[in-house]
Amino acid sequence: MDPLKVATFIVLGSAVFLILFNWIVFPQTFIKFILFIMRHTVIRVKVSGKDNIPNSGPVLLVSNHISLIDLLLIQSVNHRRVRFMIRQEIYNFFPVHLLFRYLGVIPVPNAKHPKKMQAFIQKIHKRLASGEVLCLFPEGAISGNGNLMRFRSGTQQFLPPGLETLVVPIRIGMLHGRLLSTSNGKLKFNFPSRLPVDFNIKIGEPVDPKISAFEMRQKISELGAIAEKGPQPGEMPIHSAFLFRAKHHFFQCSYYDAATKTGINNFNLLLRSLIFSRQVKKLDPGQDGYVGVLMPNCTTMAALLLGVLFADRTPAIVNYSTGQKVAMDSARRAGIKTIFTSRRFLDKLKWEVTPEMVILEDLAPTIPKKTKIFWLLMTLLVPRRVLLHNVAPFSCFNMQRQAVLLFSSGSTGNPKGVMLTHRNINCDIWSFVRMIALNRYDKLAGNLPLFHAYGFTVQFAFPAQTGLPVIYTMNPLAANEILDAIEKYKITVLTATPTFLQKYIHKATAEQLESLRLVITGAEKLRKELADRFYELTGKEVIEGFGCTELSPIVAVNFNNSIFDMSTRSSHMGSIGCTLPGIHVRIIDPETGVELPAGKPGRMQVMGGTIMKGYLNDPEQTALVIQNGYYDTGDIARIDQDGFIYITGRASRFSKIGGEMVPHEAIEDIISKIRKSEVREVAVTGKSDARKGEKLVVFYAPEDLDPAQVIEEMRSFDLPNIWLPKSDDFIKVDELPLLGSGKLDLRRLKEMADAL
Repeated sequence: MDPLKVATFIVLGSAVFLILFNWIVFPQTFIKFILFIMRHTVIRVKVSGKDNIPNSGPVLLVSNHISLIDLLLIQSVNHRRVRFMIRQEIYNFFPVHLLFRYLGVIPVPNAKHPKKMQAFIQKIHKRLASGEVLCLFPEGAISGNGNLMRFRSGTQQFLPPGLETLVVPIRIGMLHGRLLSTSNGKLKFNFPSRLPVDFNIKIGEPVDPKISAFEMRQKISELGAIAEKGPQPGEMPIHSAFLFRAKHHFFQCSYYDAATKTGINNFNLLLRSLIFSRQVKKLDPGQDGYVGVLMPNCTTMAALLLGVLFADRTPAIVNYSTGQKVAMDSARRAGIKTIFTSRRFLDKLKWEVTPEMVILEDLAPTIPKKTKIFWLLMTLLVPRRVLLHNVAPFSCFNMQRQAVLLFSSGSTGNPKGVMLTHRNINCDIWSFVRMIALNRYDKLAGNLPLFHAYGFTVQFAFPAQTGLPVIYTMNPLAANEILDAIEKYKITVLTATPTFLQKYIHKATAEQLESLRLVITGAEKLRKELADRFYELTGKEVIEGFGCTELSPIVAVNFNNSIFDMSTRSSHMGSIGCTLPGIHVRIIDPETGVELPAGKPGRMQVMGGTIMKGYLNDPEQTALVIQNGYYDTGDIARIDQDGFIYITGRASRFSKIGGEMVPHEAIEDIISKIRKSEVREVAVTGKSDARKGEKLVVFYAPEDLDPAQVIEEMRSFDLPNIWLPKSDDFIKVDELPLLGSGKLDLRRLKEMADAL
């Protein structure tokens, strides 16, 4: 045999032997090799707070658990070897058992076996006493929806007595490319939509070793909100993301009109929006500013919004539900000089044309044919990035630029202009997507007006970025049109206020709603009678959520934590659910501002990348609601040990009677239960009273409501006497004051009470 070949064989064999020997004897070498390969191929990890893990001494890491590779992710940010604690039943799972043993994973016995648990605790104490780094997953299992589940235990029992051990919280976040989802009740693997898959790891500062399980959960939730405040890898503004996607998928349709039963493909939508953007620049010169849009939900509205964004302007969507005077006053206060609208739509609203209005039917014929041909060629031939830099040079990659100006509902006063950035909108979209496990067969109902924050975020911005189809209906109250759209297009995701949903199911058949897999309500409390009625009709549960315009808007949705039921069933009845990933909620004492423990009611505050830029031209009000990175929602709420949030009512919807706080919404709920009504029948407010400081006033609409009988039945709920209104406090009205969204008009309600 050739000596050179023999030598080569010996060298290669020795190298392979040394590698295998190192991998077997020194698992840390194997782990580092695997991590090197993964971090240069399929995953990308953004790490912050790495210095919070010391180079020596005992450390207990406490982390959330979102994927099968969490162990590798945590090890990748620490040069010291980390030993992980995994539940016994998972440790014994055959496919991973040998790997766990090889990596030195420590099995956690069932708490029902106290002797085994005691031996386990002693083992942990010894390892920490010897200066090791251990990691605990207090959720006990992988999260079913990427969100935090209940933390089963605190950390104090794991720490050796008399030994100073650092307890360091870690939050792992999966940004894009969700790897696991469910289909037909089965777990399936999703090939990532993009590679590498992005993760972020936020390592917090050491915490008090005596911290409770709930407090640790709150701490890790807060780390998640901090980590996702800023722009994320690969993120683009709404219009830029649409252009990039449209150039790849010219003939895909994302926007449909239910009224005309037609859709518009990406090529036509992009072309129309680019042509329109040049008209915006002509009619509204300058490099910035607000451009008004006054249109119903339709594909033309989508083109207008994209066109305004491509013109480096910010669309200001006029809330026509407030009436012409209030809407136009709000627009003028915002400095809006140009409002694009349709004569046909103005006729429907019975509004007069004002000097600010540009009528689309008059504008379209004035666009020269050569302009259309020029932009046709530009759209077809110019590369994406070059085209984007030419049409929107100031906004194409600026995530902190404003995406939209929305006007609040004005339920407690004059509508406020809410400034939302592209980062705000994107943060909410990607948090929502991780929770609802969307698939390529899903279709959205575009029934909520786009001047509504949810409508803009989920029914405009989301399809623009992802291509998920949305079917627009012009009037959210047109039940027949919406039901026909659900049936024809096989819509799977419907969102509505309880008031709107009640109107839909009043006319719906089970067959018309058969395609729906997910129904979410918000804006007002979901009444149990309405949820039961929907379940009887469809066999499906209504999922309650919570949000507000200032938070882009979604904060929490009451999904089940089980990976198999997470997008079809609610978990804790009466709750608005847990916060979305990357959003943190805390409850503080209204008097002291101190954060409260689990189960204690107080003011609800939110942290995250979804918090608005501020109120337009109102820095004082902005500073009042946003402090130290938290937005104060004005709601009174509590959080249970599982992290589920329960809203008691608005801070403004309490009456102080005899020194005690009496919640208006709680009384409305009790009367609703007594009446077993699916619709809102009463509205409670307060009125000044010389003897008790304040008294309750109950406005009601039904003819058959007997105040004396209602009061008598309220006594069976064991309520304090001050919660019981008197018969004279019940006031019959023709109809309750409601806003266009179905919410109570609290300002009008207070005026009615004061006028008595």
